[in-house]
Amino acid sequence: MDLNSTYVTISEQFNKKTEYWKDDTLIWNTAAPYLYMRSTADNRILVGGRDEKLFQNVRRDALIHPKMKQLVRDFNRIFPHIQFVPEFSWAGTFGSTKDGLPFIGAWPRLPHSYFGLGFGGNGITFSVIAAKIISDLICGKMKQTPDKYAFSRL
Repeated sequence: MDLNSTYVTISEQFNKKTEYWKDDTLIWNTAAPYLYMRSTADNRILVGGRDEKLFQNVRRDALIHPKMKQLVRDFNRIFPHIQFVPEFSWAGTFGSTKDGLPFIGAWPRLPHSYFGLGFGGNGITFSVIAAKIISDLICGKMKQTPDKYAFSRL
C-alpha cells in the first residue's frame, strides 16, 4: 500500500446555490494532478486534489497553504466568473494499493478471518463489494475470492 496526502479547500458561503452551481454537480478531472469540485449543503464550493506522495504529517501540513492557493487558481481557470474565497483548508493522508483495487477475503496467516481492505476515495464503494463477497464466502455461495481482489494478485 502507498500512502499519499491530498488537499482540500472550501469557500465561504454563497447566498444562493443557484447563483453558482448547477444541480449539485460533481466535477472530477482525472488528469495528473487530479482535481475535483462540488457544492455543499450549506452553499459552499469544495475543491480538492493536488495529491503528493508523502505521508509525514509535518511535511503534509506545511503544504496546506500553498496547495490551497493552487486549488483556488485551478478553480478560477475553469470558473473565472465565480469568486472563490477560501474559508477553510485541510489535508489528509490516504492509502491505496498498487493497482487501485481492494484486498478482499481470507488471509492464510490468520485462519477463520476475512478482510475487506478498501483504500483511498473508493473505500466506501469497496466496502459494499467486500461485504457481498465475504458474505458469499461465509455462506458457501462462493468458493474463493475473485482473483482481482485476492491477496495473492500482487
